[in-house]
Amino acid sequence: MSSKSTATKLAITLNNREYVVNCGPGEETRLRQVADMVQKEMKAVADKIGNQTEPRHLMLTCLSLADKLLEARALATVEMGKQEDLFVAAVDHLKQRVAQLASQVGRA
Repeated sequence: MSSKSTATKLAITLNNREYVVNCGPGEETRLRQVADMVQKEMKAVADKIGNQTEPRHLMLTCLSLADKLLEARALATVEMGKQEDLFVAAVDHLKQRVAQLASQVGRA
């Protein structure tokens, strides 16, 4: 027996305009967080560019968010590389330590 999950309708406001969007059950909080992030970015863009047409404002907001996403991905890649280097160093250290302990046990 399959159960159908129904979408939840949620009103969000972006740039003083209300939109009703669907989201899955339990996703309301996340959608509000995303809408808040977009709204803050729209305000920051508006503060920089002044009075623009709505399509241009939306386009510039999208470009700004995409730029931030690419920057975050690049930083995450660098951090993952650093973490990988630390793990490799830790494994090498543990291999050496195990070899030392094994040689000490062999002499005993």
